[in-house]
Amino acid sequence: MKQYFIFSLLLIFAFSFVTEANQPTKPRVIAMTDGEVDDRCSMVRFLLYTNDIELEAIIETNSVFQIKGWSHSGWLQEQIDAYEQVYSNLKVHDPAYPTPAELRSKLYVGDEDSTHLVVDHFANKRIPGMEPAIDPADWADTPGSDKIVEVLLEDDPRPVHIQAWGGGNTAARAFYKLKTEYPDDYKRAVSKAVMYHIWYQDGAGSYIEKYHPDVTMVISYNFSGSWDYGSQRYTKSFVRDYLHNNHGPLAALYPQNYISEGDSPAFLYSLGNGLRSDENPTYGGWGGRFYKVDGFENVYRDCDKASYLQWVEVANRDFEARLKWCVAEKYEDANHKPQIEVKGGLDKTVKSGETIEIEVEMSDLDPVDLDALWEKMGPILQQHGYDKSILPSVAATQPKYSPFWWQYKEAGSYNGYVDLVDNLTNKVQFVAPKVSEPETIHLILEVKDTGSPALTSFARVIITVMPN
Repeated sequence: MKQYFIFSLLLIFAFSFVTEANQPTKPRVIAMTDGEVDDRCSMVRFLLYTNDIELEAIIETNSVFQIKGWSHSGWLQEQIDAYEQVYSNLKVHDPAYPTPAELRSKLYVGDEDSTHLVVDHFANKRIPGMEPAIDPADWADTPGSDKIVEVLLEDDPRPVHIQAWGGGNTAARAFYKLKTEYPDDYKRAVSKAVMYHIWYQDGAGSYIEKYHPDVTMVISYNFSGSWDYGSQRYTKSFVRDYLHNNHGPLAALYPQNYISEGDSPAFLYSLGNGLRSDENPTYGGWGGRFYKVDGFENVYRDCDKASYLQWVEVANRDFEARLKWCVAEKYEDANHKPQIEVKGGLDKTVKSGETIEIEVEMSDLDPVDLDALWEKMGPILQQHGYDKSILPSVAATQPKYSPFWWQYKEAGSYNGYVDLVDNLTNKVQFVAPKVSEPETIHLILEVKDTGSPALTSFARVIITVMPN
């Protein structure tokens, strides 16, 4: 009992260590879903990440593709019922998972009126700057739109990430109500809204751009070809082995037989995974990287498909680990990400010519995964006449994780590369380049462990270089 108590204290410390070091506050999230089959796939993943966000609401809506919505079908309630069956295991791996009752209390129905849609052409034809074709002035309020109003009116300055997996008409009505009924609070409220759109699927995007320009609009087009139907080839075995094969009732509800999650980038963007992508659309992360659209102060489009694809493997391995959490009753029976603490903080200012050294502390509470080690080194050991009995001795000599630093050039303003010294250690150095005006350099630290699946933790350090 004493050993279990000590381990529990270490586990609690580890979770608080990650929170304080990498993400001081969890992102506030409102997810709007039209209930299409890929939304249902994305929702399985989403529910397994509710420990890493501050969930304000899940709102069922419609879209040009699902004009009547699917709130009547009960698909979302069924997934939460399945979540309830694995909840006892999930909280072993992170006590921050919300209770099933908490999740049910966050469910709302938004606008599912098909007359509030623009259906004269496909969503992928809608781009920033088009003339609005909707007007929510005469629409009825819905529980979903009123919840958005309530959250944005709160005396909390943090951004609210409103994700339009389907249409954005529910949010359009909410912004209209804020502007007309709460004029003194309107600007403060909508300025907190960061809307991530999977296309402009119902005409709300153009309306919000024109009439509510203080809302930050993040528009994804390249989810198609990176996360949607059939984009990730060779994933049928993943679904067969890790979703539809003894990984619990929630995983079993994944409706496709391959990874099909066109809406997942919307919440992957806001995750506090150390990449800090939720701080600025131009930073880049699991949900893509974006550029500011000319002529708009707060409208961003995604740069390219590569800004999504570069993260797909680590995101899916992370998902795989959480699927194991659904069935692993003990902490030590599954893998968890390493922890990172960057000494001196994540933002640094230096002058040209200075030598910068960034140091981190890393830790991993997981025991060495001997099966994963044998998979990696077994063939070599067998050639030298060893069997699995040698693994504990070998494990004692192997690091549990490996760090790797690299410069994310596209995310910084400095148009050049710096020479990173010791970029495979816990300390990295470089000489600040000569600049004529302040420039930013983004360094990414990846720390990959040796468990199964191998998991990667991230830290982004932003260095501002000042001229002499």
